[in-house]
Amino acid sequence: MTDAGPIGITVNSFASVSLDPPLVLWSIGKASDRYDAFRSAKAFTINILTADQADLAQHHAQSSMLIDGQWETAGNGAPRISGAAGTLECRQYAVHPGGDHDILVGEVTALHQGPAAPSLTFFKSGYGRIG
Repeated sequence: MTDAGPIGITVNSFASVSLDPPLVLWSIGKASDRYDAFRSAKAFTINILTADQADLAQHHAQSSMLIDGQWETAGNGAPRISGAAGTLECRQYAVHPGGDHDILVGEVTALHQGPAAPSLTFFKSGYGRIG
């Protein structure tokens, strides 16, 4: 959440780091207009989108602002995408330099399962589905 409101970003992957504590990582380019907001965030969510949400993924690849009516506030105060296949609520655990990116590590504090629907994939510059 920023002073201007909730923001989002589309990334092509995230990864598990640890089971105890439960940690995940993702990276953000230092040149991104959203870099400062995510680097300094105390909490964030990772939303696994459904195949029907490809337009939302494309929107957040280009624009940071969330679309009214397509998000809600998660328990950790960060925005959560409504109707996502799943959401991981995270608190910022660590930030590591990674060349022209920073690697953000989050401790998973809650999980939410969404509708049983095919999940969105991204491969060879195109969206697809699993399931």
